Amino acid sequence: MRFDPEAWLMQRSVYGGLNSILVKPSKSDPSVLVVLCHGYGAPGTDLVSLYEEILNGLPEGSEKPAFLFPEAPIDLSDQGMHHARAWWPLNMAKMMQMSAMNSFDEMRAVVPEGLDAARQALCQCVAECCTQQKWLHPKVVLGGFSQGAMLAVDTAVQGALEGVVGLLIYSGALICESQWLISVSQKPLNLPLVQSHGTQDQILPISTGRWLHEFLNKAGCQGSLAEFSGPHTIPANALKKTSELLSKLV
Repeated sequence: MRFDPEAWLMQRSVYGGLNSILVKPSKSDPSVLVVLCHGYGAPGTDLVSLYEEILNGLPEGSEKPAFLFPEAPIDLSDQGMHHARAWWPLNMAKMMQMSAMNSFDEMRAVVPEGLDAARQALCQCVAECCTQQKWLHPKVVLGGFSQGAMLAVDTAVQGALEGVVGLLIYSGALICESQWLISVSQKPLNLPLVQSHGTQDQILPISTGRWLHEFLNKAGCQGSLAEFSGPHTIPANALKKTSELLSKLV
């Protein structure tokens, strides 16, 4: 689908207490809402540029989705990180220790303090956006990068958001393993999945992404892990796969 700027509207709004950017078709209501959560230390605008590339990968004549980019609630500027946000605080000393030892096994069991609040804020943001736009029960494709990807998985696993029909997991890691296993044993996810992870990721090693993929696979998600030779980022191939997934939903 060739991107036509005149066919789209970009709006800055506050939904559920979160500053957000909404990109929507200018002449029609979408049946699919793509929600993308940025990673730790990034600004709320970090992933906004992705929507054009995703749209360009859709077949001509496809129904147009909408995109919501919420900004995480925690301001990290007091830590010297200007415009940086976080969904929950990180123990940076612990992260550095795990990185130095090249052992991230204990991350699998971590239930981050602030995760529940982040999940609730995200759900309120999506719900209020749909209410204000007068969209009735759109399909939601939920995703994110790094910490935002972990939040997306947790939100889907906990069944906290209605209408989730797909997951987009870029450079995520397995956390909350015991809790998540209990949740999916009671209600499997059974969602189409796009997941990518760099084999040279120095922030969240490829092993953390593989653990997450194994969990998602056992939870019924359908999709492979796209490993790529690169660092902590989102490759073009992952966006291509994202377009392919959306083309089946819109």
